Amino acid sequence: MPEEKKKAWVWDGNVPTNYKTKCGKALGRWINNQRSEKAAGTLKDDREARLVSTGLKWSVPKSSWRDMFCELQIYVAEQTKDGRPWDGNVPTNYKIRSTTDGEEKKLGRWINRQRSLFQAGKLKQERQMDLEKIGLKWLVSLHISWSTMYDELCAFAEARREQSANGNWDGQGPSNHKSSLGGWVKRQRSAYAKGQLKEDQVQKLEIIGFKWKRTSKKKRARKRLTEKRARKRSRQSQHSHDCNINKHSDSERETETPLGGTVEPETSSEG
Repeated sequence: MPEEKKKAWVWDGNVPTNYKTKCGKALGRWINNQRSEKAAGTLKDDREARLVSTGLKWSVPKSSWRDMFCELQIYVAEQTKDGRPWDGNVPTNYKIRSTTDGEEKKLGRWINRQRSLFQAGKLKQERQMDLEKIGLKWLVSLHISWSTMYDELCAFAEARREQSANGNWDGQGPSNHKSSLGGWVKRQRSAYAKGQLKEDQVQKLEIIGFKWKRTSKKKRARKRLTEKRARKRSRQSQHSHDCNINKHSDSERETETPLGGTVEPETSSEG
């Protein structure tokens, strides 16, 4: 920082929560701990006095609505810099580093709060207008199309076939039901069991070999073991067959008549 700016700079009495010193000390979290102790009445008097002498503020106001809106404007500008239109949404877990105090702001959660206030009729009119003007959508579809997830399942099945020794897919989806595809597969089975799945969707799933009942891990393990043993027996059988062929070929070569030669008749040892 230039010397002139250093002289003009005034500390606001706060340290960003995620701030660390050059040597890696979590100063921001330490400051939060001191505030917690102060609020609980457990901070020693001499420590409190030393912290106050530095200009530390015990309470820091939360980001104002206008500050967060400015962060949203920055986000939208970033999303549309290549000429692409903004989809009117911010992912719930999206965080942005504030341009004013360097703090990490949960912009996605803030957007969700604005939607909740709007749906409850508690969002101020001028704020609603500002958000709509920038292109925020009040309702965002959380469901990916069926065809998109079906394509993802097809890709998953193809990958499993390539990994399998026999080139087959067991008709099961991802074991992790918390994944997007795993959860979708679980919903298809549930809808099928209730008779709620469309006929064309049933046919598409069955064509690729999808199984409507999920097999347990133990059953899948036993099946893999059985297949492995079958492959081993097949290799052993093939090896035995090849050996027999080789022995038969060697025997034929031993009794084969030389080209252009004659077979000598056997002579009797009798008189």
